[in-house]
Amino acid sequence: MPSLAEANPKEPISVVISTLNRGDQIVPALKSILANDYPAFDIIVVDQNIDNTTAIAVAPLLAGNPIKYIRSSVRGLANGHNLAVSHTKNELIAFTDDDCVVPVNWLSSIYNAFQQDKKIGLVFGNVVAADYDKREGYTPDFVRDTALLMKSAYADLRHGMGIGACFAMRRSAWSKIGGFDTMLGPGSPLGSLEDRDIAIRVLLANHYVYQTPEVSVLHYGFRPNSKLRNQAFQDWFGFGSSYAKYLKCGHWKLSYYMLVQMWLGCAVMVALQVSFKTGRIKRATPVLVFWYGFMRGLFASVDRKTSRFTVEKKDLRETKRLVNNPGLAILSPGNSNPYKAL
Repeated sequence: MPSLAEANPKEPISVVISTLNRGDQIVPALKSILANDYPAFDIIVVDQNIDNTTAIAVAPLLAGNPIKYIRSSVRGLANGHNLAVSHTKNELIAFTDDDCVVPVNWLSSIYNAFQQDKKIGLVFGNVVAADYDKREGYTPDFVRDTALLMKSAYADLRHGMGIGACFAMRRSAWSKIGGFDTMLGPGSPLGSLEDRDIAIRVLLANHYVYQTPEVSVLHYGFRPNSKLRNQAFQDWFGFGSSYAKYLKCGHWKLSYYMLVQMWLGCAVMVALQVSFKTGRIKRATPVLVFWYGFMRGLFASVDRKTSRFTVEKKDLRETKRLVNNPGLAILSPGNSNPYKAL
């Protein structure tokens, strides 16, 4: 791998963080990025908060530091990412979350990762969970021991894929596929997994995806047990809606990964194993919610050129309703309980 000394200082990196209702939790993330040893970078913060707590917390860091702060009334993680990238001019763009801390060599490691092949459009790094009490909940993580160069959406997805707390993109790849799908991700109507979706679309656009343990962040995003079922609902709804989208866009070969490997191999098999051991129906949420999401995605409009859902006025109203009512399950109809029948 090229050393930091070989890195071209004329190729700066932009770092993107989109934050919603996390108050001052973003401060450690920003300080860790500012401590990086890379010769040229800037940070773009998109603040979607409903109050001024993050603005107040970030204000002392703005003076004398390469931070651009953007306040946005348009909510949703994918919207925040697209807005931030639209304010960049650099080719390399790194993404992390407001509840992560990065090491001092994070940006130099990202630069080195892109040097492995000129066709790499997206890089995933490891997301290491900070210490937590496993009896009380979990912190999402993704850890690989070896690097993996993914060249095909049809052949390589079986190896698994990183998560959005630690990844980077070429701006040209982002532009080619029309950016993040704003109908997916936290705060959007059609479920989570916007990070997996954009990686699949990068592969479909004939770029490579590179996963490497040389890039990593420490994740403090603890989820208590009380929120696990809601998280499963969002994730598997996103799997289902995305699968419908890919089919409508002509990517039938993704069926093996989406339907066989993920739904049948993960959702159905886990539900059967747990139910058999306990003698009761367990873990049915993923099995059923996948198809709930599939039906929603099947009747949503798509842009076949970019493999994105198209946004309609009713979708914008739904996004606004979900953000303004954080007590609602993101995909529940009205105030009903989406798990009542599961």
